[in-house]
Amino acid sequence: MGLKKKTRKPASEELSITSMMDMMTIILVFLLKSYSTQDVSVAASADLQLPASTSAKIPELAVNLIVSKSQVIVDGVPVLNLTTVPDEDTGEDMLAVPEDEKKGQMITRLYDRLLEKAEQAKALGEASGSTEHEFKGRILLQCDKTLPFSVIREVMYTAGQAQFGEFKFVVYKTE
Repeated sequence: MGLKKKTRKPASEELSITSMMDMMTIILVFLLKSYSTQDVSVAASADLQLPASTSAKIPELAVNLIVSKSQVIVDGVPVLNLTTVPDEDTGEDMLAVPEDEKKGQMITRLYDRLLEKAEQAKALGEASGSTEHEFKGRILLQCDKTLPFSVIREVMYTAGQAQFGEFKFVVYKTE
């Protein structure tokens, strides 16, 4: 008895690229969504010299606070001018926040401006309804490398009182 073996006909010999195109589209969309660029403006001025660091963290978008040798600036708007006073130990002139601008350690005009920025950020976060835009209390702090620590301490204390508790220091990257 002759049993005959069934032979299969080969499937379509055309290449179906629909699945491959779906996969490539998904990969492309994923890469586009995960890729982002952010600009952080660093004010290049004669009275601001940022310190150097080997930090490799990517800057994040936040309120920009600049403390130069002459003034304090919040998001490009000057808030107050610094003054020079004689150092108690050495007698040399050093930068300081004017006494009439302070209440203890807090700088009143800076506090008012930062509190206004915090309220604006909270309102924007609530209006958008997105966790990406909610207020995180983050501030980018650009300080001149020659500033006395007392000025930086007073600025940081004031920012903390105005609900900004996360500080990101802006520095120049060195290799």
